[in-house]
Amino acid sequence: MAAHAATATAATATRIAPAPTRRHVRSTSPHLLLVANANSSGLAARPELIDGALALLRRSGGRPELRKTTNLDELAAAVADERRIVLMGGDGSLHAAANLPGPKPELALIPAGKANNVARSLGIPTDIKAAARLAVTGAARPVDAIAAVSGDRSYLAVEGVSVGFHAIARSGYSAANSADTLAGIKVGLGALANFGPLTLAVERDGELEVLRTAQLFAVNFPLYGPGLQVAPDADVADGQLDLVTLESSGRAELIRLLAHVRRGTHLAQPGVRHVRARRIRIATGGRSPVIADTTNLGTGTVELTVVPAALNLVGGSS
Repeated sequence: MAAHAATATAATATRIAPAPTRRHVRSTSPHLLLVANANSSGLAARPELIDGALALLRRSGGRPELRKTTNLDELAAAVADERRIVLMGGDGSLHAAANLPGPKPELALIPAGKANNVARSLGIPTDIKAAARLAVTGAARPVDAIAAVSGDRSYLAVEGVSVGFHAIARSGYSAANSADTLAGIKVGLGALANFGPLTLAVERDGELEVLRTAQLFAVNFPLYGPGLQVAPDADVADGQLDLVTLESSGRAELIRLLAHVRRGTHLAQPGVRHVRARRIRIATGGRSPVIADTTNLGTGTVELTVVPAALNLVGGSS
């Protein structure tokens, strides 16, 4: 009897023992959306780089999906995604993304432009393999931006704002992207031929002054425009704008100062002033366009205000 009971118990135990379950290991590879600007100066000439970047993101441990964009509507649809967005293109790709409505996800960059000011300022490698690895494994950090308001126009500038010689030259530039060196030289020479110092009214954190200047930059990044090292020590997250003015009464002096700006050695030169502010108001008197990043806001008065932590960008060690 006891033997039968033991046998029955063993049989019952066999019947009710849970069947072994298969464990599903959840992937730790991050989901990414690679958004490639087909109009950027680098990718327009070498579209095969896009497929290469996709493969490099996979090798770096990511799970990327690809979207190519050619206009703002396509970019807006891509940036609405909640995944980390990897923007492949030039500085203009980030400028455009920053000005789309609504919240933005984390943004990483694979530089494929000519100047690559944002990448160089944030310590993002210009080597595509290293940039792809950082896009997958790097941490995002908050970066300020500049709210530029002129009349009924508003723009969120990432790099900075220009008034004066550079702005006049940039307003005449009409090439498809920043890679057209000949077009840049042509408009630069035209602006130089008609150069004359400007009288500007500048209000800085409530303090008003009238400046006689050839060029004014209000920047958030160290680099601006065609690779100019406007504010080499600018902090992209300090809640302040770096205001740099160049005083010059003649063409030769202006060329000399701009050569120093390209090298980042201008701040110690006579006629160059560098201050910081949270809010700047510039009245041009219609004498110069106001260029925010590369967007022309017209010749009216512009108000600039820091927007703290406007973007979350993946960066390296700058």
